[in-house]
Amino acid sequence: MDVNIIPFFSPISPEGVGEEIRQVLARSGANVVEPDDYQKGSNHDYLFIGTGGTENLVASFLDKATLNHPITILSYDLRNSHPAAMEIRSYLERRNIKSRIIHATLDELVEMIGDWFQFAKHLSVIDGSTMGLIGEPSSWLIASSVDPNTVKKKWGMSLKYLSLDPLIEAADSSGKYDHIEVFKREATGCSPSDEELHKAGSVAESLKGIMKDENLDVVTVQCFKLLMDTKVSGCYALNFLNNDKELVAGCEGDVPATFTMFLGKLLTGGPGFMSNVTQVDQKTNSAVFAHCTLPTSIAESYQVTTHFETGLSIGIRGTFETQDVTVFKVFGDSLTDYWVSDGRIVENLVNATGCRTQIRVELDEDVNYFLERAYANHHIVFPGKHADKIRRFFEFL
Repeated sequence: MDVNIIPFFSPISPEGVGEEIRQVLARSGANVVEPDDYQKGSNHDYLFIGTGGTENLVASFLDKATLNHPITILSYDLRNSHPAAMEIRSYLERRNIKSRIIHATLDELVEMIGDWFQFAKHLSVIDGSTMGLIGEPSSWLIASSVDPNTVKKKWGMSLKYLSLDPLIEAADSSGKYDHIEVFKREATGCSPSDEELHKAGSVAESLKGIMKDENLDVVTVQCFKLLMDTKVSGCYALNFLNNDKELVAGCEGDVPATFTMFLGKLLTGGPGFMSNVTQVDQKTNSAVFAHCTLPTSIAESYQVTTHFETGLSIGIRGTFETQDVTVFKVFGDSLTDYWVSDGRIVENLVNATGCRTQIRVELDEDVNYFLERAYANHHIVFPGKHADKIRRFFEFL
């Protein structure tokens, strides 16, 4: 997906001004397309008002060119750019053409355009991608369905439905893998036997092989059925895949949560912790997020233990540094609704009546969201403060 910046300069502007500003705009990575060279629009075309006195130039251009609405006009604080942009916006309004002005300094605009360029690259990654659903969504995910056709139309991502049988078969084997040895060695403690570890490693290898063979970019697994049928959890396998820079894997066949992990990994640059929201404290505006697996690459340390509900196989108890985080969830039939908040991990918890990894996060947004209008249960916690960037992405979308 292209981001095109179409600049306009008055013919009486000082010599060299246009070329100088074009070079600055090009630093964003976007295409700087001269009005006379503009042929076919993309979803992301922007009019840049380089100087005053360009109103008629823009009007003539729009008489010939077809841009998606609303038309976005970029203005900055020099050379009478903004006065011209205001006149142009009003001209479009009188012709019932929706438009808006984004106004900032030139450096700020270049930074913004650079973000849009990256967002367009992320959308290109999603467009044509495939998420594999291995098994079925867990029976308790009664609010977390999607419409595959709508998702395909909106994002360009396909859903592929696959059998759980290959993972069930893999759980019977116990091959030895270097990554399992590293996993055990780097843990601060490990209670399961080597046999349990190697079985979990075989499931991880099988899942990675399925992703390769089926050309999957993302996968989500009906991991509770896997565990009940084989006594082998998927907790290690999901950790193993999510630690890979190129892969994303979610629990419980939850498509919206796994898509959130996929999109969040693109936007933040790293994996997220898919978790249950197990406690909400309105007094401290905090919530507890817990699950039995996480990408160990984002943890300060971890112990290898058993899966919480069953006491079987492998579970991971990770601990986090006190740090800024972002809590994020995408939802809805078309995966276009979202909620996001920055926050801060303030505490690691150990509660025998909950999943193994447990963190308390104080949130910037009101925690009443989790009580009154939450997008189902699972939410994803990403290290770092990214809420503003995520909001800008959805505005761009």
